[in-house]
Amino acid sequence: MIQAAKEKFKNETGNISKIHFEQDLALKSLWFSGWFIVAVLIFIIGYICYHGLPTALSFHYLFSPPEGGRHDTGGILYQVIATVYLIFGAIIVAAPIGVFAAIYLTEYAPQNFITKTTRFAIENLAGIPSIIYGLFGLAFFVIFLKFQFSILAGALTVAIMVLPVIIRTSEEALKSVPLNFRESSLALGVNKWQTIYNVVLPSAFPGILTGILLSIGRIIGESAVLILASGGSITAMPTFLSGEYPYFLSDSARTLAVHLYYQATSYDTRSKAFATGVVLIFVVLLLNYCINKISKLYSKKLLA
Repeated sequence: MIQAAKEKFKNETGNISKIHFEQDLALKSLWFSGWFIVAVLIFIIGYICYHGLPTALSFHYLFSPPEGGRHDTGGILYQVIATVYLIFGAIIVAAPIGVFAAIYLTEYAPQNFITKTTRFAIENLAGIPSIIYGLFGLAFFVIFLKFQFSILAGALTVAIMVLPVIIRTSEEALKSVPLNFRESSLALGVNKWQTIYNVVLPSAFPGILTGILLSIGRIIGESAVLILASGGSITAMPTFLSGEYPYFLSDSARTLAVHLYYQATSYDTRSKAFATGVVLIFVVLLLNYCINKISKLYSKKLLA
């Protein structure tokens, strides 16, 4: 009997040691994976900054137009302006539609086959390769609607591309609002829309803002879609700055990502591609910082 107890104790001790070993191994693997990803990220950003930061910090490179008749030399002033136009044009179209669609699917739509099919379609649209959206923009906006290669065609195309992301993230943000918030508001005699507008939307605002930020990041990094929809011309200053509003929407434009592609594929200007890459990284980091600050300030205001 004593021998049996000793064997049992030995087996339990062995199992505990095995469990601790597996736990330590899993924890070390997770730490290694995390630090490996961070190291790779630091290496990539450091390598780009090492080759491109001196040029990117040049006032002439940031604020001068292209030189001569070449599209891949000179500064990036026109590309920065085109990128800003495209972001605002796309978000002005996609954000309201995406948020209102999320409100309808979360708060009003009955949970039936049509709603489930709609959500399934949205999830599939979010996974479609961006080049497909570019082909659609070329066929529909550029050729069929005769918008030609323009900022308008490019903005509408990328707006459709990021719409599923905004809908899904906004929907999840709305679902995260506790149900008792809605019930308390309705119990006070407030109607459903006032409850959504005054209670649900303010609580879900940080999540909705995150979805819009992700969409802006995707817009900034797209190149194939914009080559097909907005073209790649940067030979003239956008007419908006010349006082000819609203005709700037019909101008062809080359964003920073598209310009980076042309620079990287041209042997003579490949070194400047690193500088454009630094500018893109800085823009994305600045956007992340601004959105996080706005989200935190809004959350503090909401809690106060």
